[in-house]
Amino acid sequence: MGVVDTVVETITADPTLTAIVVALLLLVFGGYLFLRRIVTRSVQSYQQGKRGS
Repeated sequence: MGVVDTVVETITADPTLTAIVVALLLLVFGGYLFLRRIVTRSVQSYQQGKRGS
């Protein structure tokens, strides 16, 4: 757990680094949700087209 403790201490010690890490995590999570929505709607559209609706 020494590595985890070191990383947590480093991130919490510097507010700028904390803001950067939070911003990067939000971008990754937002990108995941965006791509998930695209894939889900593509599959739905494909299935509707296959049914002839």
